[in-house]
Amino acid sequence: MRRSLKADLGKMQGYAFRRIQKCSELVRRFHALKKKINRRSDADLIWNLYDWLTAPLTLWPIDFEGLANHVLSLVKSDHSSDEQLILLLGLVGLPPGETAQKVIERFEHDIAKGRYEELVLRQEKYAELENRLTSDSELKSAWQCIRKYFRIQKFQNERGVIRRRMSQERNFRDGWDFDWRSPKKRFMAIFDALCYRWDLYGFQGDQPLLLKVSVNPTPHGTMIVVPRYWSFDKRRDLNWKEIGKLHGAHGATRQGPKMSMARVQRRSEALLARKLWDEASRNGLRRRSRYDAVIKGLKKDPRTDRSTIKRLLQIARGRAA
Repeated sequence: MRRSLKADLGKMQGYAFRRIQKCSELVRRFHALKKKINRRSDADLIWNLYDWLTAPLTLWPIDFEGLANHVLSLVKSDHSSDEQLILLLGLVGLPPGETAQKVIERFEHDIAKGRYEELVLRQEKYAELENRLTSDSELKSAWQCIRKYFRIQKFQNERGVIRRRMSQERNFRDGWDFDWRSPKKRFMAIFDALCYRWDLYGFQGDQPLLLKVSVNPTPHGTMIVVPRYWSFDKRRDLNWKEIGKLHGAHGATRQGPKMSMARVQRRSEALLARKLWDEASRNGLRRRSRYDAVIKGLKKDPRTDRSTIKRLLQIARGRAA
């Protein structure tokens, strides 16, 4: 795969969440250390890390920014990667393809601004309760009481927003342990209770932020949250066609009780390709030689394009059908 510093920085320039500011220096370091990386036996794994770094943040299953910093420090000092690090680099597999990345890239800009209008059709339900909050004297009184006890500026982000602690998959509760000795945890316990009482996800300045119906892709799937105040109509409230496109970026294919023999055979070939690839890696083969070994092991025409092998490896890693 050809990687271009200019092209990749240009791609990241269009990403949400200030990605260009956070990761551009790391991308430049990869290219500055290109010769050193290519001399290493784990060069392919390191460049795969680079590909993850230049993919949209929503798709990241782990902290690739921190991982890249660690790996590049090893490269610069000519230290080898330890076995556990090699395991990690191999397990993450290939990043989703360009089509999926473009779908997520566009959606991230809406997520960053809290916009779900394309996916949530019945906005009047939200507007009704949001309007009611502006004249809720009890809420205003409770917020002013909190302001009396705490300097809220300490808990605001750069946009003046304070968020309650987020709900998690399967309702796990990491980080919610009660600790009245900690001023921050004392504030968060009170703030969480306030947000629960009025169905909020936070405050911006003195403005309450009503919880919305949200649809969010994650590295592991698509999460849909319907606030408890929302009278849900599964047919009319959500734009299922657009949600389907968003979820489809994960690469799921048509499923059913019958799977064609061709797909079964393709999967078997992919698993064999993965086995041959790992054997070539253990034998010290690098880059082109590794692809040639897989092509030979699969008894394919020597002129077979390497993209065919990459596709098989994606299937073996569960990244494609």
